[in-house]
Amino acid sequence: MTTELPTQANGRLRSIIRIHRLEYPFPIIYLCHVLWGACLAASAPGDLLDAPVLITLFANIVAIVSQNPLNAGLDILADTHTLGKESIARATRHLSVRTAFLCAGLEKTLAMGLSLWVAVWLGRPLVAVGVALSVLLHLAYNLEPIRLKRRGYANPAYFGATFAFLPSLSTYAAVRPDVPLPAWLFLTGLGILLFGRSLWWCIPDLIGDAKAGDRTPAVQHGPRHALVVACLWTAVGLVFVGAGLWPLGPGWALFGVAAAAAFLVDKITQIRNISRENLPHESTMRKHSLSLAMAGDLLLCAIPLLAL
Repeated sequence: MTTELPTQANGRLRSIIRIHRLEYPFPIIYLCHVLWGACLAASAPGDLLDAPVLITLFANIVAIVSQNPLNAGLDILADTHTLGKESIARATRHLSVRTAFLCAGLEKTLAMGLSLWVAVWLGRPLVAVGVALSVLLHLAYNLEPIRLKRRGYANPAYFGATFAFLPSLSTYAAVRPDVPLPAWLFLTGLGILLFGRSLWWCIPDLIGDAKAGDRTPAVQHGPRHALVVACLWTAVGLVFVGAGLWPLGPGWALFGVAAAAAFLVDKITQIRNISRENLPHESTMRKHSLSLAMAGDLLLCAIPLLAL
């Protein structure tokens, strides 16, 4: 009995980690997504350690992560039929769908409460607006009758908004009250990059999404079409990112574009071989391709600070 209880507790902990998608490299990527805006706005590295900024960073990470248990609870059928995601379905059943929904609800409430506190504290509504819009879009992505996941390119557009643009805008506002044009270009570019990355990420889910009735671009148009479009939009995102970084100096802008372009180059090499019969495995994508994306994400955090 003494060994059984710790084993059960460890099993629940592993299940909680899985439904929140906290396996490598996601925690680092989530951190980058909320740091992008704050790093760009900072006039010195110490700005990131101010209490309102730290609270805003935490609130946005919680908001991002809260999407995952909600999605896990609603997508058991799709995850069951997706290579690499069967473990998410098992983890959700182990904890129960109710527990997954409870986690999502508590986390969303915490994120909105913290961001509203900072917004009132600093007198900067954008801090809370970014989090509130993200939470609303999380619900719209997952819940009927809207369920953006079913609605073609609204699917990756949702991820571009809630995993990049809105969190970055919120954390930027926590550091600096004004948002000049180059910052808008940079934040928009980040959202477009995540649009392309998310469109690519829906490809291994093709079979499971089709069985669940979710008409993602990969389901509607096929994996090769989805990958080509993902590459094109990623290239557009790189242009915006470069334009946003240009005031830091042409060298820094080109460095940022090159860092984020490694992911694009990797995807271009896969276009020829991808098909419905040769879908990439979620685990391989996560460990290889997302590691490239993570490296670029980290450098996009560092460049504004290095250029000070």
